[in-house]
Amino acid sequence: MSLLARFEGMAEYLFTVPFKKSAARLQPVEIAKELVKAMLKNKQVSISQVYVPNIYRVYLHSSDWGPLASFGDVFLIELSKYLVAEAERNGYTFLTKPAIELHSDDTVKAREMVVEVDFDDSIEVDWGEEDNKGEEPEDEPDWRESTTIFKESIRPNLSDKDLKGRNPENFLEIVEGPDIGQSLVLKDSEICLGRHGQCELVLHDPEVSRRHLKIAPAENGWRLDDLGSTNGSFVNGQRITHQTAVPGDRIQIGQSVLVIQRSPLE
Repeated sequence: MSLLARFEGMAEYLFTVPFKKSAARLQPVEIAKELVKAMLKNKQVSISQVYVPNIYRVYLHSSDWGPLASFGDVFLIELSKYLVAEAERNGYTFLTKPAIELHSDDTVKAREMVVEVDFDDSIEVDWGEEDNKGEEPEDEPDWRESTTIFKESIRPNLSDKDLKGRNPENFLEIVEGPDIGQSLVLKDSEICLGRHGQCELVLHDPEVSRRHLKIAPAENGWRLDDLGSTNGSFVNGQRITHQTAVPGDRIQIGQSVLVIQRSPLE
């Protein structure tokens, strides 16, 4: 694999596109056109190849996001295939099949969109072709993990109903910041926090790095490791690089404050 095939995180751009106010509703074709513009704008020229981003995160006002989300993954796969066709027509190369994400974000005005692009050769996208018949194609890599995503910006709180029927668990809750109310159960495996779409807890905080903080179970709590973030990680007001946290500790990254909480069933 060439050098440029390993430069995940080296390109990330945001831009906003206003649409004609006379149009009744944001149309899928408008999304496709803006994705192509983002692809062309952010190409990277190598010695023998021209690489284009393979990750596209589109942020829309909820009033625009809702109708498009109803199309489900079929629409996202169609967009991915459309980008591949346009790239081939221009002689450009993707690191992997392009992954398209649509996010609801009411900080974006209605009839506008924000597109974030990135390069990441670890992404795997499933187009789900019917002719595969459940078998992996002989001449193509394994695309089993789908990264096409429709998601709301804010996830619901972890409630008693969510906890019913499971063993008591601790969970991480965001108590301040853009994603306030979002929760994630802490299990026996490590998790990553950040703005990257593949983090276990995705934050929409502009002061949080793409991969900001790792949390892993430890003997006396949870081990926190700052992943070289730009703005740092703090526990109870003290900046940390490595730290063990216990329930009740306040973890701050960017504008977001998170607390490890005990399940109400404990």
